[in-house]
Amino acid sequence: MALHRTDQRVVVTGLGVVSPLGVGVDQFWNNLLAGQCGIDKITLFDPAASDCQIAAEVKQFNATLAFPSPKEERRTDRYAKFGMLAAYEALLDSGLVLDQCNRDEIGVFIGSGIGGLATTEEQHKILLSKGPGRLSPFMIPMLILNMASGLFSMYHRLRGPNLATCSACATASHAIGEAWRTIKMGDAKVMFAGGAEATITPLGIGGFCAMRAMSTRNQEPKRASRPFDAQRDGFVMG
Repeated sequence: MALHRTDQRVVVTGLGVVSPLGVGVDQFWNNLLAGQCGIDKITLFDPAASDCQIAAEVKQFNATLAFPSPKEERRTDRYAKFGMLAAYEALLDSGLVLDQCNRDEIGVFIGSGIGGLATTEEQHKILLSKGPGRLSPFMIPMLILNMASGLFSMYHRLRGPNLATCSACATASHAIGEAWRTIKMGDAKVMFAGGAEATITPLGIGGFCAMRAMSTRNQEPKRASRPFDAQRDGFVMG
């Protein structure tokens, strides 16, 4: 491990996006420039009992290309699918040919604030209704927050530094900053870095509602997110 800062310049060579405004950098950017809004009524679950019934959901995304098989994808929580697909897009966008690289010098820092919340909720229901013997053997790997980072490195045989940051809303920025420092200190030549979250669930929405942090402007979802407005009433989950 290098103990001093190098003169190595750090640059961004590839991007990947999985967002409510689109999957892929081009679709996301074009929709952003067109003033599109990804906020709408929640469809991932019935929000009728919730004070907040709106969110910015990722819709119509297909993460199959980021996994070695459909079976592996099924064993992965939604948040990790987001991270895996975004990292895979960044790999393609960069033009990096892994077979021509030293995989010991390529690392992955993909963070998450909560991890597999949907898996946690689903398995808790099974625990209460059917008992611990019916819990999935994949529950723990699906819910822990370092699986996006871990799976991407395993699938691509990347043996450089690997960790998952967890710093609330700053998680992805934290991961990118740590990746920059890792390269700058000479501990890696290439880093995949970012964050992934999938907390549009009854528990995720309900918990933030209990904090009175969510917007309840359910009748006008496109106008609900207004952080600098005097009439703001909370944030919108995305």
